[in-house]
Amino acid sequence: MAKQRITVCLPPCAPGEALNRAIAEAMAPFDMNRQDDLPDGGDGEWDYWYIASGWEFAVRPGYEDDPRIVRDGEEDEPRPRDRCDGGPKALLDLDADRVPVAEEAGRRWDAWQEFSAGYPAALPAHHFWARVRLDPQQRYSFKQARAEHEGQPLIRAVYADPVLRERFGDDPVQFIAPDRDAYVAQRYADVLPTWALLTLDGRWIEGGTHEYRAAFNAYLDELPDTTVLVRVLYHS
Repeated sequence: MAKQRITVCLPPCAPGEALNRAIAEAMAPFDMNRQDDLPDGGDGEWDYWYIASGWEFAVRPGYEDDPRIVRDGEEDEPRPRDRCDGGPKALLDLDADRVPVAEEAGRRWDAWQEFSAGYPAALPAHHFWARVRLDPQQRYSFKQARAEHEGQPLIRAVYADPVLRERFGDDPVQFIAPDRDAYVAQRYADVLPTWALLTLDGRWIEGGTHEYRAAFNAYLDELPDTTVLVRVLYHS
């Protein structure tokens, strides 16, 4: 059992109790505690939930004090005025976090191309891990695989500099895509998605793939501005 976040999409509704009822109604078909059969014949997705208190949406400037903004009231620490748990889409700035991440990804990609050009091409870590898995006699160990991966001149140079390792990561050959636009798009798509999405028409969709995250962003972008978006934490 674990806790996950879901983004719940709702028709226009008033804040407060009306919103709580709307979330409950949207979540009800997926309740593990139901006594009747679930619509899809499954075991349900959650046994309890509450508004996430994650401050995960940015509030569009000028709407910080709008009563339609959703903020869970149980947090002890001060709430940033420009952050919230949800609200009408028109009051949320969905690009406030996505755009800076995409811009930084572009700068990181450019810096990686410039830096890596000074070294022989390197292989990603999964190339070496695959050799371990394909050797049933374990004559080639994980220790050897790690040593060979980290011993490549390009990777060795990254690991030797904490600043470079922080910026490029432990396996930049694998995770910095060779196509700039694709890499920037991946990073852009990573920002908004929660583990699951509950659509306006009642579909529960989840996944950890780039395809899911890209579809998540596209779906939210296409929703009417009157749609209410709320981050919900659920236990499953």
